[in-house]
Amino acid sequence: MGIDLICELVVDNKPWARYYVQAKGTEHFDDQWGSRIKKSTVAYWLKQEDPVYLIVYDDKDDKSYWMSIEDHRYELFDRIMKSDNQSGSIYIRMDKSQILEDGKEKNQLFRSKVLSDKYSIQQFYGHPEMIGTGYVRSTPPPPRNVHELIMTKETIRKSLYSVIFHYIGKNDFETAYLCCEFLTKFDKAHYNHFEWFGLLNLNLGKLAEAKSAFEEAIHMLEEDKKWPMEDKELQIKRIRNEIEASKIG
Repeated sequence: MGIDLICELVVDNKPWARYYVQAKGTEHFDDQWGSRIKKSTVAYWLKQEDPVYLIVYDDKDDKSYWMSIEDHRYELFDRIMKSDNQSGSIYIRMDKSQILEDGKEKNQLFRSKVLSDKYSIQQFYGHPEMIGTGYVRSTPPPPRNVHELIMTKETIRKSLYSVIFHYIGKNDFETAYLCCEFLTKFDKAHYNHFEWFGLLNLNLGKLAEAKSAFEEAIHMLEEDKKWPMEDKELQIKRIRNEIEASKIG
């Protein structure tokens, strides 16, 4: 599938981070090496949640050189999208600037790159991590583009869902209310945020707020042109029934 080795970086005699290797061999590595790689293979590398490295062994000088695929993520995405549809491959080049040496205590640059690439991939998938291994760590960098911003916001939304229902399950409706109130302000694109907020307000006796939240949920459903009409009408009817049953209409 375009991955030859599954490896683990060991730090202080403990497995720390997994990474993948695609290995190549050549007798023709002068200042640069290059090869055409299937677009499907490159796309597969870019889908991995652990870093991928291309390692080329030069038979002439008995040395291996490496390249981080993560360093070229957006460039490779762009080249795949813009390449001729008739072409099933793209050309990838590597120079000799990064050598993989023999020896347990060597390759500090490669070792640190595995860790930094892991953080970068988590950022791509919308799961930013605090950077570092000590007690005091650095905050994650901001999203690099709109894709990473959307993915990070989606992670926040899903996490809030989990937290809200955790507190509901614990009968801690005040905390669930605070989380849901933030959700309605943070992400106004989902009617269920407002329906849940209406139900929490009802539970806490905040009737005017409950009515307002329910009405906003209904308005969002009515304005949604993508939702099939029959199903949408069922959702609207269900929320109106909640309003009538609670006698806040």
